[in-house]
Amino acid sequence: MRTLLILTVLLFAAPVAHAQSAEGTRDGIYQIVKATDSRVWRLNTQTGEIAVCTLDGENLVCTTTSDAADVPKKSYEQIAAERKAEEQKRQAEYQAQQERELKIIDKILALFRELLATAMGKSDGG
Repeated sequence: MRTLLILTVLLFAAPVAHAQSAEGTRDGIYQIVKATDSRVWRLNTQTGEIAVCTLDGENLVCTTTSDAADVPKKSYEQIAAERKAEEQKRQAEYQAQQERELKIIDKILALFRELLATAMGKSDGG
């Protein structure tokens, strides 16, 4: 409910700010434009800085163009391919570990069989 109230206030603030700037008597320096149901754009009419604002509970959290995250050096496809390769590498390492453990178990069983055969041979022949 509060989210709707905040968005309504922001939506009505944009036309008022625009009307004030058109008249030349503007009190504020920001224009607010609705982007989505939970996101607005805030334009600083003096500096041209644009902020993307989202609702976080009762707070409006804005990220400005000056402190926005840097553009990733890799494309989404490259990042997804790297993640897939990393997952395949982990899976291969897991498989290799499983094979090593099975070989150790096979050696232990072979040693046990040999010990058992030797013990039975001594009891039969002795």
